[in-house]
Amino acid sequence: MKRSRRIAIAFALASLGLCASADAKIVTFQIPGATRISPRGMNDKGQVTGTYADANRATHGFLLDPDGTLTRFDVPFTGIGKHDNFPPSTSPLGVTAAGVVIGSYYTSESGGGFVRAANGSITTFQLGAETALLGANKKGWTVGYYLDNDKRAYQPFLRDPSGAIQKFGVPGMYSAFPAVVNRSRTIAGEVVFQDGPVTEKGFYRPAHGNAKLFGHPHNAVNVAGINDAGTIVGSFEDTYSVAFIMTSDGTLKTFSAPYSYHTYASGINNAGTIVGNTSSGNGISRGFIRAADGTLTPFSIEGTWSTEILAINDKGAIAGDATYKDLTPIGFAGKP
Repeated sequence: MKRSRRIAIAFALASLGLCASADAKIVTFQIPGATRISPRGMNDKGQVTGTYADANRATHGFLLDPDGTLTRFDVPFTGIGKHDNFPPSTSPLGVTAAGVVIGSYYTSESGGGFVRAANGSITTFQLGAETALLGANKKGWTVGYYLDNDKRAYQPFLRDPSGAIQKFGVPGMYSAFPAVVNRSRTIAGEVVFQDGPVTEKGFYRPAHGNAKLFGHPHNAVNVAGINDAGTIVGSFEDTYSVAFIMTSDGTLKTFSAPYSYHTYASGINNAGTIVGNTSSGNGISRGFIRAADGTLTPFSIEGTWSTEILAINDKGAIAGDATYKDLTPIGFAGKP
């Protein structure tokens, strides 16, 4: 059931480390009853979508408009199996330029993708035994995976805004998880091979061409963002994790934030600005903003215990979540 309400928006100054400016302003917001708030996507109009969890461990979707209107929504689960020990979940992952929200839903018995139109109507779809959407571009093209009933492996697909599905493969794959897609429909994600020891790589697939592999010999790959130039960002994760940048010509480099055990990139815009998060191994996260020239600026919401930046748009606005010391969760959005 859709529930819409206008909430009071509190303005807070974001702490930008050594590069703080007096006019830096971030909008913070709370959702009554939420135990966790996780913005996932942001369009250039400043609309933010994401998830929030309640005390019953159910996950719901929200859409925050720039004027402060917060719309909470769930995929209608009528006729879809559900179980008390596994509350149904609505998980938006992105919002298009037209305000269309895209994401996945899950129950104890199945999972599928959904598209929520700007007027609030929701369409669901499912392939195989299970389907999940992982990424979307500004025009509403989406990528995800489905569980093949015969192979019991996860297969990748591309879905256009009309609902047409294009299945594709990565040479030698057992399972593949396309994570991001850009305006030209270049796709990137992770692929798993099962030739002896299970191995994992990243893959990059141009709209008109074959998939190419990349990765690290010992680290798991997490692809998190792509811009319209085809530059991909993410992280290589192991005992110590580093962020990576790979340009469309295959040039790959890594970077780490100072004084952190883990550095994770979570998004990139068309200006080449990268956002992400760091951890020092104590469970506390801090965000960062990395300019195209490599300058890295720490970011945290003043007075919070932990801050994560999860999205950036082409106007340089960011969105993410933070937690106060008393465990009160907030979301934030705006231009630092």
